[in-house]
Amino acid sequence: MNLPTNNKRPTLAFSGHETFPLRQMWLKKVVDIADNNGDILKKSFSDARLIAELGVGKNMLASMRHWAHCCEVIQEKSNGYVSVSDFGSKIFGLQGLDPYSEHPTTTWLVHWKLAQRESKATTLYWVFNRINTPTFSKQELQEQLVSMCEKESKVVSLTSLSKDIDTNLRGYVSRAGNKHEDAADPIFSELNLLSNDKPGHYSFNRGAKPSLNKAAFTYALLEYWGRSKEISNTISLDEVVYGDSSPGKVFKLDEDSVIERLLELEQLTSGRIKWTDTAGIKQLSKTDFDFEALMGEMLRKAYD
Repeated sequence: MNLPTNNKRPTLAFSGHETFPLRQMWLKKVVDIADNNGDILKKSFSDARLIAELGVGKNMLASMRHWAHCCEVIQEKSNGYVSVSDFGSKIFGLQGLDPYSEHPTTTWLVHWKLAQRESKATTLYWVFNRINTPTFSKQELQEQLVSMCEKESKVVSLTSLSKDIDTNLRGYVSRAGNKHEDAADPIFSELNLLSNDKPGHYSFNRGAKPSLNKAAFTYALLEYWGRSKEISNTISLDEVVYGDSSPGKVFKLDEDSVIERLLELEQLTSGRIKWTDTAGIKQLSKTDFDFEALMGEMLRKAYD
């Protein structure tokens, strides 16, 4: 079965991973193959010498490129190149904050990058932003994605969609009874965001997320808040907790846990962001500051 298409929404993505979930050191390995300018020839990702050097197959190398792009570790560049992003360099570079991907903050931030953008990993975006029930099944998820594709006139075969769902969810939970090596140690399982209750059925683990430190949360909040060209001086609690691509949704935080974090922002940001609760209106307000500079500051603090 194929769903109808036109050019209305070419950005929805259900492939590219070659059915390999993201692995622990892949993002670091991609950064390492860049030249001194941070550039990588696109054709390198099919180069037999690099395949031999990394000890991976051709499809796996293509998967590494896919995940590095989805996690915003590399970005498109003209003239047949991709380049390591500022985020990728700051985390995984030789002088990076976590070059060997050992810190829990790295896993949280990579999840953040993956799940907040519909055009990069559409299935993960849908799971963490559009499913509002505490539990869901693979069948329900697939039906929702089919409906969305029909609405957006996007072609995708049911077989491809099923494989995409399995691949993405295997990054968070092992499939019951599956002894495939990719399912042995899901990279995002330590975040405890999803549980596999029984084959084909999943539940969200919504709550405090103690391993997500306040600076990493604030980095994500600033990216979410600063996405608009006309950045508002205030943002409501509801937006932070329940908005699509918000920290509350992507990190599966409950409202009380979000408020607890927001109460600390004034001290954490040296007064640049303040929490107010006046006449039942709960919101953040900001002074005039450079969002990117403060995000960089929060990123460094997240690894202290």
